[in-house]
Amino acid sequence: MPYSRRELNKIESRKRILKASRKLFSAQGYEDTMMEEIARRAKVSKATVYNYFPNKESLLIGIVDEVADRVEELLETNLDDCADSLCKLRRVMEEIVEASLQYPSLSRRIAWLHSDQESTLFGSWEQMTALLKRLILAAQGEKLLKPDADANEILDVVMGVYLIALFQWTPLDISKPDLLQSKLTATFDCLMRPYLWPPAI
Repeated sequence: MPYSRRELNKIESRKRILKASRKLFSAQGYEDTMMEEIARRAKVSKATVYNYFPNKESLLIGIVDEVADRVEELLETNLDDCADSLCKLRRVMEEIVEASLQYPSLSRRIAWLHSDQESTLFGSWEQMTALLKRLILAAQGEKLLKPDADANEILDVVMGVYLIALFQWTPLDISKPDLLQSKLTATFDCLMRPYLWPPAI
């Protein structure tokens, strides 16, 4: 069922607010960015910003959700060239890393807050990790990953690839798409090798 014009306007306003917040948080820091500045950058009223996002931490949650939605859309529409779930897992990991490294300092902050039990962002990656685990279980069912391996353990390894890219790689490492792709492929292959089935010789 197509969206009405009013619904499309609401979706577009929300996207503009999130885009403005990403740019401002990255450019001048999370603490130094005011909601009024985000409203000006997004070309909406301050009341509109607060209508969608009651505080700055809710904007961070919105940014995480947007990446998860982007990955869901990728799985639904753009992976026709992937013949199996392991290929899809690799492509989804690439999408998450590439989206996060567009704003690395902001993504690092979100990653830290996700692990902080005192933060409203604690557990905010659940949608994304559930999606990754679903692909891992599917790859195990297809006998591409060890069927008897703990899926949660494999998930930790996959998330390790993400955290290496986010916290360890330098701006030079990610300065060119082909260099980023090469490092990401090598890291994924190295860390996932113990879980491949049949085992690599």
